[in-house]
Amino acid sequence: MRDFQYLIRTIILLAALSLSGCATVTQNNHSDEDLFAPIKAGPYEVIDQAPDSDWRSVSADNMLVMTLSLSGVERRVVFELMPEMAPGHVANTKALVKQGIFDDTQFYRVIDGFVAQGGPMFEEDSDIPELSTGQLSIAAEFTTDKELDTAYVAFDSRDGFADETGFYKGFAVGRDLTAQSSWLLHCYGVLAAGRANEPDTGGTELYIVNGPAQRYLDRNTTVFGRVLDGMDAIQALKRAQNLSGVVKLSADENVIKQIVVGSQLPPGQRPNLEVMRTDSVSFKRLLAARKNRNEDWFVYQHNYIDACGVPIPVRLVE
Repeated sequence: MRDFQYLIRTIILLAALSLSGCATVTQNNHSDEDLFAPIKAGPYEVIDQAPDSDWRSVSADNMLVMTLSLSGVERRVVFELMPEMAPGHVANTKALVKQGIFDDTQFYRVIDGFVAQGGPMFEEDSDIPELSTGQLSIAAEFTTDKELDTAYVAFDSRDGFADETGFYKGFAVGRDLTAQSSWLLHCYGVLAAGRANEPDTGGTELYIVNGPAQRYLDRNTTVFGRVLDGMDAIQALKRAQNLSGVVKLSADENVIKQIVVGSQLPPGQRPNLEVMRTDSVSFKRLLAARKNRNEDWFVYQHNYIDACGVPIPVRLVE
């Protein structure tokens, strides 16, 4: 009888704990829903209504300006770098850029809906340049243990590739909550470092995601920037007609004519771009508008969107 009574008390206790846990989850989910509750506005309306205080200028020192030559036609691509998440790759890439390592190279591997990869290809020891600063390959920075400050906005706890995704200073971020590590997601338009099988071999082969998010690459290569302006030029690159992705190029196709750091340009020639602050009220309203499209055209609202499905607004200041 005592054993039976003990069993009953144990069952009641476990049931109470289970209900308590369910209540906690429900409370947390309710809190998330409150933060991004549906609003009666579409994404573009939210962007148009965002006050100037919800936008930030892009630092010229964390900006790369690429000039492409596509069969003799010049096109501009502007990147923002993220030194707080991948400081080694940002510093090393800027050092290589200032020495002209990427100038007059080509995007030699372009796969539709996947990536465009380019940069120097050193076939012999005699091809390898002497560097005054920087390295041709550096240690991987797949994740960072950096403690994200209050600028981080948690967004999705149902992501299949991370315990949680969110946004940090203009970039989509994944997080491992157990290891307390973070990384930049492989969303459309991100800039990352290609590598060989060995992890610490990235440095000169740059690639840009030119199609849907390639999230299975997360934590396998180092993402350290994203395209702010000029993805139309990346999409105009000549693509491969084979599974390997290697493009048969003439000398004037897919040419990276030059890359410079924004601060190398005279102030009047620097792209004057602003990014919506991802810790702003306007961006949180944008997340809500993306989760539930309430414009007249939409019949069904999903109450969900993944982090890579939220384009982070950029505007050109005249």
